[in-house]
Amino acid sequence: MIHISVTKDLFDNILKTKEKIVEKKVTNYWKKELLDIAIIEDKIHYNIKKVERISISNGLGDEKPSLVVECTKIDYNTKKNIFEFHIGRIIEKKNILIEDDYKDSLIQQLLKEKEILQDSMHRDHLTNLYNRRKMEEDLNAFIGQNNAKFLTAIFVDADRFKGINDNFGHDVGDRVLKSIANKLNRHANRLNGEAYRYGGEEFIMLCFMPQESLLQGLEYLKNEIQADRILHDTKDISVTVSMGVSFWKNHVSIEKFIKSADDCVYMAKKNGRNLIEVAYN
Repeated sequence: MIHISVTKDLFDNILKTKEKIVEKKVTNYWKKELLDIAIIEDKIHYNIKKVERISISNGLGDEKPSLVVECTKIDYNTKKNIFEFHIGRIIEKKNILIEDDYKDSLIQQLLKEKEILQDSMHRDHLTNLYNRRKMEEDLNAFIGQNNAKFLTAIFVDADRFKGINDNFGHDVGDRVLKSIANKLNRHANRLNGEAYRYGGEEFIMLCFMPQESLLQGLEYLKNEIQADRILHDTKDISVTVSMGVSFWKNHVSIEKFIKSADDCVYMAKKNGRNLIEVAYN
């Protein structure tokens, strides 16, 4: 195993995985350590030896900080006349004290990674909207807020979606769902709310808006979805949605609150689709 001594700054950057290459000037010592010499047909040939691990240290003495790292390859840079050691994973650490600022930075990085992981677990993989599980968690939190009297559930169901899948294929069906999801997400921001994929071709929005302003915004959303066209080789596809609206102030349980909005979607489809039906009590 080859040993390399480096400066404190470079050692810290290697430790923090900010540096992946260590450079060493070509000297007789490194030629001896790294080069295999062979004479072939009266000509001298040099080959760089294969090195799997490198010991990297900072400082002097037995208590010096050191690392054992994977060496993925060694290159010879002719322009700089240096050997370049390409570093992989850290295999072993010795005599290393983690400084407070680095420790804090590491904790923040881990917390951020945890947050990203949790967010991805709450996302629908196709539409990138939040999923039903996240909706249920948010809803339990929303009903306890001071502005819960403005909380509204809006069920959104794509009309005749099975026919789109049957006639044009599931790839086109996925494009339709993505298109609807993008519009719901954009309008949910305007309506002080969040959009979720409930399942299949069903979506739900949870919004905090006065009733009149909300219904105006939903009418605009419905018309925008209808005006859009999904391009296809044989025929451009027009999509409509049916919506059902219920207000938390009129309910005493989450189950009835959601079911009321769902029942209104059923009513909208029964009355001709591409409609918004509202449960006023």
